[in-house]
Amino acid sequence: MKKLFIFSMILAATMSFFASCKDDDGYNDADADRLPMPMFRTTPNTASSTTPYYCDIASRVDPNIALYLQQHGYKASTHVNDMRLFWYGVDGADAYELKAKVAGTSWEKEENPNLLDTILTADQLSFLHEDLQYSTGYLYAIRALVDKNDLNNPHNSKWFGMGDGSHQNDQSRDDSRNQTGSLTTGMRYDVPSVFWTENVTKTSMDVCFMPQTEGDYEKDYKEFFKAGAEVKDGEWVFDEIRVVPSADNAQLPEHIIKPTAEQRAAGRVHIEGLESNAAYIVSGQNNNIKRYYDRQYNSTMVRMEGDPGEPILIKANTAEEAKRDTLLQNMGLQKGKIFGCEDLVATRIDTILTNYMSDNKIAEGQIFYLEGGKTYYCSSTVEMTKGFTIATNPADIAAGKGRATILQGIGYNSEAKTAANAVNWGLCRNARSGAENGVTLAIQPIIMQDINFHPMAWFNYFDQKGEGGNPQCTITQNYFMNMYSQGLSFSLSELRIERCTFSGHVRGFIRFQGPNRQIIEKLTINDCVFYDEGGYDTNGRGYSWFAGPGNNRKSNFYKNLTFTNNTIINSPRHALITEAKNLAWPDGTTWNINVSNNTFVNFSPRSNNKSHGLMFEIQYAPGGSKITCKKNLFVFAGNKNDGGRDYFQKGMIINTKDITYDFADNYSTVVPAYDKYKTSTDPKSNLLDGMFMQNAFSNSKTGAGYNKGALNIGGMGETQIKFGDNHNENEADAVGYQLEAGELFKSPWTIGTVNAKEKFQKDAYRYSDISGFYYNASDKVKKHPIYTKEIGDPRWRTGKSWDGGKNHTVKSGDLTY
Repeated sequence: MKKLFIFSMILAATMSFFASCKDDDGYNDADADRLPMPMFRTTPNTASSTTPYYCDIASRVDPNIALYLQQHGYKASTHVNDMRLFWYGVDGADAYELKAKVAGTSWEKEENPNLLDTILTADQLSFLHEDLQYSTGYLYAIRALVDKNDLNNPHNSKWFGMGDGSHQNDQSRDDSRNQTGSLTTGMRYDVPSVFWTENVTKTSMDVCFMPQTEGDYEKDYKEFFKAGAEVKDGEWVFDEIRVVPSADNAQLPEHIIKPTAEQRAAGRVHIEGLESNAAYIVSGQNNNIKRYYDRQYNSTMVRMEGDPGEPILIKANTAEEAKRDTLLQNMGLQKGKIFGCEDLVATRIDTILTNYMSDNKIAEGQIFYLEGGKTYYCSSTVEMTKGFTIATNPADIAAGKGRATILQGIGYNSEAKTAANAVNWGLCRNARSGAENGVTLAIQPIIMQDINFHPMAWFNYFDQKGEGGNPQCTITQNYFMNMYSQGLSFSLSELRIERCTFSGHVRGFIRFQGPNRQIIEKLTINDCVFYDEGGYDTNGRGYSWFAGPGNNRKSNFYKNLTFTNNTIINSPRHALITEAKNLAWPDGTTWNINVSNNTFVNFSPRSNNKSHGLMFEIQYAPGGSKITCKKNLFVFAGNKNDGGRDYFQKGMIINTKDITYDFADNYSTVVPAYDKYKTSTDPKSNLLDGMFMQNAFSNSKTGAGYNKGALNIGGMGETQIKFGDNHNENEADAVGYQLEAGELFKSPWTIGTVNAKEKFQKDAYRYSDISGFYYNASDKVKKHPIYTKEIGDPRWRTGKSWDGGKNHTVKSGDLTY
């Protein structure tokens, strides 16, 4: 029976190989004498979508298949951190070589050795990879051997599983599980928090522990007990404390301590001989537990103290020095050449920052200064695992040299220049070793100030589909900041971005994701301008500005989110703030979100879908949270020739009723489509509160208007939009008129147009000069509450330069100061 099982798989494989060889662009005569590749059984490589023989987590394998395997000599498993592999056999193979690695690491790098490299017999077409890290992506590679004792035989097959962007099916993945790029183990069950650190110095720390059990621990940690956890005399059993260097400084020695009776009584172990500035993973474990990744209690990553150095000035290249930059001169990226950078004068900084993250000779919190008015670039993602500040040199700002620019990606990947290279800032990183499994990385503040961020080139949906666009263009799938889907757990004390401009981030602004617990204590975006962002699809969606993952109830990205004194201009995305999953938030979890004094110009106007274009899409906010939304200005302005252009603005969807709102003084300019929504029975408008298509702030079910505004500090009237003419009967200080966009601003009109049939030009959401948003110095503007009450981003009223550049200062008399 076992032979029948094997033969059927070989037969299916043989048919697939002939088809694949015929169409393989990489096939050549030298491959003719090689064995065919043995393919993993994944969605792209199976003839049937219902086959049970999928590579998958062992606990998800069909029970009948699991039983069959067990009866025929294969190991059985129901663990979520075991991976069951299946592959098609190759006729004539003497053996198979199977490798594995953690996703995000290299197959070759010595510092990231393969976790698995084994030789299997020719009749083995399934393998159980046991006791893996939880919540971690793995990649596998396999090849057929002519002779199991000759790994260098030229007739061995090529490796299957080391796929790339051009051969995406050549990967150990399963699209049916939405596992694109890797096979991911399941999440670990809850474990008690027993260990923490105190008194961290340059070279020493105290590892503290409190092993006493609390509450209904047998119920709370039922799965931990199933794995072998022990309690003795009311305390969790552990026999070892481990202080292991992280992958950032893996060359350092580890410290393994068996606590003495005296140390146990004191509840702490003092450890000396550590390296200043280095990062260590601290954990405790019970070695009586059979499986390694079930032994550990909670883990944390700690960085030792160091002496902060003076700010490091990264000097900009001269034009002559840029000519010697091989990357700019078309010598190629890892995935091929770049084009269009021959005349770019810029300085590479991603390598400097990446080296800093792993350099234990530089203390966390280092300040990096860039030269004002100069251009820098990143050609790869900077994985931010260590706190730092990057800013334009304040002395250059004071001298009027303007801000530095950081290009997040340079050039194009073809001579046709239809696809641009763009990279993200990476918040944290993947685990790189077994010791990092389940670890929480503590990160000091990350601060970015006085910088203009954008890729060198980018293409949105309108560049491709709009009139005047190029259908051959590839839409850029980039973010300003993104996270890996298998990212480490972390606690970031602060992420602060001030006085910056952003353009060209098409897919999203900051995207949070990953299965592990992640906390940002304080997230601040202040005094920034966003333009020509978004536009990922026909509705301009992509990910939200702040896109919560909704997959771990212990994560909290909105603990203290402040978005103030900013302007978003014509940058359509899904929503401003999203976290829509209904999770059982732990006791004490709250959100404090403050969106105030911002100017939103044509905010996500395209989609009429009720769930697109919201300000707040946080349906199930934790009880006790507070949402502040005050003194924001909403502006509607297309091209002068747009006519009856639609604006599908939506407000909010929040179902939680144990919440505090502080909504007040949110204003709008005239909505151009206002007349379109009037009816014979409604002399005002069908637009909710005169501005919203759906889900207004004042909505009684999912808005701040619940129970007649009882949850809002200022009452019901302050949940409604104001215009200056008492449209919603909520303005005691009304002046009797609204302001059109062209009355308030010097020139708020877009370059391109959108007609009534929603045909749009390539530049329908672009501006030739953002300086058109400075206020007109007219009596009508000065007397209006938008001006007198200082509504919206203050820069357009005060004359502050919108991008910090000396070429965008405002001349006296151009506006009211």
